[in-house]
Formats: sequence, structure tokens, C-alpha cells
Amino acid sequence: MTRAEDLLPADEQERLAECAREPIHVPGAVQPHGVLLAVDPTTFEVVQVSDGCRRLLGVEVQAVLGHPLEAAVGPGCSRRLRTALAAADDGAVPALRAEVDGTPVDVSAHGSGPLLVVEVEPAGDASPARILAGLHAAAERLSRSRTVEEVRTATAQEIRRLTGFDRVMVYHFHPDGHGEVVAEDRVEEVEPYLGLHYPASDIPAQARRLYVLQPSRHIVLDAEGPNPLLRLGGGAGGDDTTPLDLSRAHLRAVSPHHAQFMRNMGIGASMSLPLVHDGELVGMVSCGDRRARHLPHALRQACEVLARQLTSRLTSLYETRQLSKRLEVQQVRTRLVEQMAGAEDVSDGLTRGEVTLLDLVPAHGAVVSLDEVLVQVGATPPPADVLAVVERLRSTEEGNLPLVSDALALERPDLAELLPSTAGVVFVPFGGDRDYLIWFRREVVQTLDWLGDQSAQNRDTPLSPRNSFSSWRQSVSGRCLPWDPVEVSEACELRRDIDAVLLRRAESRLAHLGLHDALTGLPNRRLLMDRLGHALDRHGRGSAVALLFIDLDRFKLVNDSFGHDVGDALLLHAAHRIKHAARASDTVARLGGDEFMVLCEDTDAVAVGALAQRIVDAFQEPVEMEGRELRITASIGVTTAQEHHRPADLLREADTAMYLAKKEGRNRASRFEAGLRYQALRHLDTEQALRRGLGRGELELHYQPIVDVPTGELRGVEALLRWNRPGVGQVPPDRFIPLAEDTGFIVPLGEWVLDEALGQLRTWKSQGHLPPGFRMAVNLSPQQLGSPTFVAVVQRAVERNGVAPSEVSLEMTETTLMSERSTMSEAVEALSSLGVGLSIDDFGTGYSSLAYLRYLPVQQLKVDRSFVSGAVPGSRDVALVAAVCGLAQEFGMTCVAEGVERAEELAMLAEIGCDSAQGFHIGRPEPAAALEARWRPRATATGGESRARGARVG
Repeated sequence: MTRAEDLLPADEQERLAECAREPIHVPGAVQPHGVLLAVDPTTFEVVQVSDGCRRLLGVEVQAVLGHPLEAAVGPGCSRRLRTALAAADDGAVPALRAEVDGTPVDVSAHGSGPLLVVEVEPAGDASPARILAGLHAAAERLSRSRTVEEVRTATAQEIRRLTGFDRVMVYHFHPDGHGEVVAEDRVEEVEPYLGLHYPASDIPAQARRLYVLQPSRHIVLDAEGPNPLLRLGGGAGGDDTTPLDLSRAHLRAVSPHHAQFMRNMGIGASMSLPLVHDGELVGMVSCGDRRARHLPHALRQACEVLARQLTSRLTSLYETRQLSKRLEVQQVRTRLVEQMAGAEDVSDGLTRGEVTLLDLVPAHGAVVSLDEVLVQVGATPPPADVLAVVERLRSTEEGNLPLVSDALALERPDLAELLPSTAGVVFVPFGGDRDYLIWFRREVVQTLDWLGDQSAQNRDTPLSPRNSFSSWRQSVSGRCLPWDPVEVSEACELRRDIDAVLLRRAESRLAHLGLHDALTGLPNRRLLMDRLGHALDRHGRGSAVALLFIDLDRFKLVNDSFGHDVGDALLLHAAHRIKHAARASDTVARLGGDEFMVLCEDTDAVAVGALAQRIVDAFQEPVEMEGRELRITASIGVTTAQEHHRPADLLREADTAMYLAKKEGRNRASRFEAGLRYQALRHLDTEQALRRGLGRGELELHYQPIVDVPTGELRGVEALLRWNRPGVGQVPPDRFIPLAEDTGFIVPLGEWVLDEALGQLRTWKSQGHLPPGFRMAVNLSPQQLGSPTFVAVVQRAVERNGVAPSEVSLEMTETTLMSERSTMSEAVEALSSLGVGLSIDDFGTGYSSLAYLRYLPVQQLKVDRSFVSGAVPGSRDVALVAAVCGLAQEFGMTCVAEGVERAEELAMLAEIGCDSAQGFHIGRPEPAAALEARWRPRATATGGESRARGARVG
């Protein structure tokens, strides 16, 4: 944006540059109302002293230079100064009250390079107690001010009351460096300056740097002029060409330019109190008096306290005002985002709704260009002119956008000639290289009232100070009203919102099938977790988030009784009822099976509770299907997001609350409470411990033997994961395996299990103890099989361990194969192509659909233990096991029966012709070493060679 200084004549710009070159920090002299001594800090010998020290100290220069400090200030003061310096953290002493040659003085000290600078000033007759009382009263009155204007005015009044100066002004510095008088308190005899501006050269850059270092600057114009610093030749003070840095010295001599400036203003004494925020000079309190009067050090310190209080109050008020402004503008931006999301066309959402781009950034007009289509709101330049400006910016401003200008003719004349009726623009690109937002403002003629005529007629020479300081008015044209930084910042944030909306729409079009449930059309688990993640991000900025986990009660009974066609139809009815009960802004998703989720944002506990009850009530009416009246209810778990939540955490909590609803009798909603949170935290602790345990060797594999039923010979083993957690002991698999699946850790964990099992298989093969046809069985989770890299993982594990693919059997459940049929089918086909054996685990407990057996390359069926364990001759369980065995034989597969607990069950399996079996009667899962000891086959020597004979059950 345009700097106001750019509107000043060239000679003022030259004065600013000339002032910046003046070395005001090393003037080589001090003001004559005090004495400055440079002291060697190791010997306290005076190596430099200001001329004219006799007037205040009563001693000549020759009696001070080269002598200890006490020669100048007396032994008592010197001793107190040394003690204070030793105790000071920063090597500086603000002020000590002392008496030198019968005169009360203030003595202060600070470091400057290798030397210690000691300053002595007259103490005056104001008592510290009276000054403190005045400061306390001033601070109390100042604290009653509530607005920026009140605080500034009150500060000027209180400082003038304390000091008695003719005039006290509060300056505000604009970003370009020029100042403005924003508060004033004065005697009636002096001319008012309130509201006037003054050029940056009045307080040049190097002076501003010194103000940041010093809490105050006091100047007394004395007729005899500054006193030069005298020094010893060489020694600790350095050679004569090294000037002493007086940046932090109170007595530093006044620049001749500034002294003339003060005389022209009729000022004999001044005090400046800088207002510093975050190391930057943002304003100043300036005091002036027509008399050349000295202000004691203690009184200056009291004024410094008030200046710091002013800075603190102004900062607080400004930040509060900025925060209020930002919240107001953010609400507009949020509304624009909502309109974009709800509109068919993004541009219409920005220009045709209840709020528009002009509510976000006030302007005469605005344009949004999306996919090379321009849509305007308000008064804008012709489209051809806008396109010409955009092309010019693309060719010249690459990497320098967005562009913000309130004086286009001055800053960018090449653009101004293309937009003759426009004075200011904000140009914000977004999305592709053809998409952008532009706001336009017309010219507004402004006036600036300056403190004195800036022209050459008001100066003795072009570089001289102004002679007169009467108000001088300047009209400024070619500019618009300044752009508000908060509004411009939110405009830049809006482009990210637009990009996000466009991205979501593109993703929705491209990935709808992959992100929605095939049966109900609702978002699936993947899409829900993505939305939940975004919702939790927004929750960190104040948006409340709640999650409802809905499980249909006794749905399996419907499936088992009437078949999956009826079950699927019932799920469609359930999805419709849940969507009808939810708000339009809620996300209703199906996780799988009979589990649904509802994600709510911008809600509260009462609204979430009402929603849960509406869903429960929606299932009270029966569903008529094919002449049947089916009744089904829903159990609901409810949880709300906290700061620590991740998506998986929130899902677990809702799931936990849902099981509480079932435990309490079903057909109800339960909220996740503190006790349940403790349980969830235990799950989180278990998850983290499991992740750590994998790297610490806490996990191991146990192997359960699988035998040939007719012969009892060992045919393979099933690798089963076990966790021996330190301090806890053996953790049951049904506690940590589901947790690993919920968190996605099952994928790396399963990869480790596969590699570990095949490594053990390699070891056994190298020992020559395996019977022919031996197989290592490893269980798979749905997440592993659904991973796009899993086939490559299996191939690498087989190759790395040097085993044959046919020696590996991967076990999957029916539910896994049917959950994402197309994805799983591709993975199964690829694994079969590798030569890996495939087995369907727990056959008979899942979908039990025979259709997939026609096209999936499966070699083995494993009958679930629930049909085998406890089966008695003539029972339906025996008939079912026999049917599965017969089915396997018809399809050219082998059949394995799980859960063999008794010898009678093994005999039954032999009678019905089952191929293989496993169970506690045959052998419990145990570590590899224990399994070897129990099943190692006997060997007989034949022709100098050993031949392994298969071990038998016995």
C-alpha cells in the first residue's frame, strides 16, 4: 500500500535521508546541566570526563582525569555505586541519590563497550515520597479510562500534572514512519497541535533506535552549548579516534539539527517517553516547555512508569479491538463458505447469497473468476479491462501475489492506465492459474493537516528545520480509503476455503463410489473417518463435534431367519429412518453390517441427546416386508469430542457407549461418561503399549499343530500371536487384536507376524524335521487384505525367508471376503497367482454364501469350532460338519475341523471323512521350542541317511 511519505516533496525525502546519516549516538559531548565520566570498570579510574565539571562537582577536569572515581563524586558515593553495580543483573544502576560538594545529585551508571559510563545530574528539590504519591494518584486516575482516546488523553493530562510542562502530546506513528498528534494537554498560551501530522524526518530512524534503548530522553537547551568529552591519551579509554558510544546516556548532547528545531518551536526543554511494543517504536509522549528547565531523574522515572502503563493499555485495547474485528469478519467468511458449499455454483455462493464478497472486504465492486467465467457484484470495471489487468499481473507479478494497493496510480501506473476509474485494488489468486478474486475501490480525496508547511518557503535551507509550525493542509488525490489488514487477511484465507470447496467437489465426483456404501448409498467408514478428521480440526477452532454409534438390535436373527435379501431390505429402511431423524448438516454413514454412525458439528449436548432419542423413536414402528411385519430396535452410543481426541478415539468411545446401551437393555441411547472414558483411555494405553511392545520383543508367536485325521501325522501349524506385556503378563488376543484392527496397527503387526512365521518355517526346514506337505497357516485381517501393497508384502516375505509359496496358507474369514467383494477378490486372485495357499476360516459363521466358492481360488475350508466342540453322534452339528467336508471334497478342497477338545470328536471326524483337525486334544498353541520337543519325529538311519517319519497323535 502507499506510504504517506511518498506524497511529500522530494526535498523532504532528502531531509529524511540526511537525518539518517547523522551519528547522533557518538556526539563527543554532553548537555551542560550534568557531568558524564567514563570509568575503567576494573580500576574505577576516570579516563574521560565532560568539560565544565566544576560547576556541578566542584573540581577541575585535571583533578578527575586519571584519578579514581571518588575524586569526582566522593568516597561514599563511589562505594555505594560499586556495591549497586555488583548487585545489578544488567550491569546498570538507574539512579542513586547522593551529595557532592554540598549539592544533591542523582548518580546513574551503565556499560558502554569496555567502559563504565557514570552520569551525575542535579537532584532538584522534589522529594521521592511526593513523587511517588503523585505517581500513585496518576496511575489510579489513568486506570479509569476505557477507550483508546480516553487513555491517551488521560496520560497527557497526568504527565503534565506531574511535570508542569507547558505542553504534553501523545504521538501515534503510522506504518510509513510519519506521526500524528492523537492527544494533547497544554497551557492556554501555546498553539494547539492536536490532530496534526508531522514528517518522519522529525524523528529519523537512528533516533527511533535510541528511543527503543532508553525509556526517556530529556533535553535542556543551555545558552553555553554542549560540553565536550575530554580524555586521557591511550590507556583503558582507547585511542583518541574511538568515540564513546552514548546511546544509553541521559546527558547525550543534542543534534544541532534538533536543537534548531526546538528553538524554532520556541521550546527550551523537552522530554520524550517512547511507547515500545515488541521491540518496535509505535508511539511517543512528547513534553515541551518554553523555559530551559531540568527535570530530576526521579520525576522522569515516574513519567516512564505512566508511559509503560499507556503502552500496556493501548496494546490491550488494540488487540481486543482487532480480535473483535477478526471474529466479525471470520463470521462473514464462514457464511460465505457455507453458501459455496450449498450452492450449485461456487461463484454464485460468493456473489448471490445473503452475504457477498463486499461484506467480507467493503469495496465498490468485486469480481470472482472461476474456470475463466467472470461473475461480478457491485460496480466493477468492464470485463475486458479486468482481463487485461489479470494478464498484466500474471506476466509481471509471479510469486508476488496477492496484490494490495490503495494508490494504484502511484504504485502501479501500468495497471492504473488499464483501470482509469479505479484507485485501489486487492487481487487474490486461487486454484488454477486462471482463477482469482478482485476487489475495486474508487478514489476518495483526503486531506492531511501537517505540523508546519513542508515547502522550501518555510525553511532557511532545503535541509533546515521548519521555521513556522502553524497548521498546513495538503489535499491528497489518486487514493482510495486504506484497506483494512484484517479484511485483507481474511480475503487471503477465503482463497484457501475456495480451494477446499473445489477440491471436495472434485473428490466427491471422482471418488463417490469408493467412499459410499454400495447398499444404502450412505458414506462408508473411509469417508466418515475423513469427515471426522476435518471436524476435529475445526473443533480445535471452536466447533463442537458429536458422534452417534447406532447398532440394530438382534439384526443377525433377521438375517438367519429370513435370509440376506430381507436383511438388506431392512438395512435400507434403517438408513432411511436414521437420515430422516438427523439434521441436514449431519453425516449419516454405514460402517458395515448393521452398524451406522451419525457425525454432528456445531451442536450441543441437548441437541445431540434429542437427536439420539429421535432415532430410537424412529425404530418403534414395525417394518412391513413381503407380507411380514418385522420389529427391530436400535442401541445408540453417544460421545462428544475433547481436545485430545483423534478420529479412532471418538469412534471407540461411541462404540463403548453403544455396548453400554445394549447392556442396559437395548432400544435406548447411552452417553459416554467419565468412567467409560477411563476405559477408553485404557484402550489407548493398551494401543500405545502394543506399538512399543512390537519393537521391544514383547510379542511372540505360538504354534498350534494341525494333523491328518486318518493317520494322526503332523500336516502343519497355525501361527497365533501372543503378547507378554511387562507388569501385566499374557494379554488375551481378544483384547489386543480388535484394538489393533480398530486403529489400523493390524497392518504393520500382521506384516511382522507373517515374516516371523515364515522365518520359523525356514528354520524348521533347515533342520530337516518337516514332513511332506507341511504348511504354515497365518491369519489375515480385512485391513491387510484390503491394503493395495499386501500382495507385494507377501511376495517379499516368501522370497526373503526362502520358502515355497505352496508351504504358506493364508486364512481369511467369510466376512472379510464379502465386506468389500471386488477389492478382496482382486487381492485373492493375486495371492493365488503367487502360489500361496488360501483358506476360509470359521466357515459357517459368516455370510455362508456358496456363490463366492465358485470363483474364488480357495484351497481349504476350516469348520468353526462352535460346530465341532461338544458335537455328539447324530446331532445337527455332526451333519453340518459332514456337509462342509463333502462340499470341500466336491470343490476339490481340503477340510480342517477346529476346536477338537476330546478323543470322541476326533473319532467322529475320522468317521465322516474330514481331512485335518486341530484343537486342545491334539495340541495347544505353544512356542516353537516346546512344539519341537513335543512333535519332533523319530528318525532311522538308512544307507547313511536319515528319513523323518511323521509324528502321530498319541
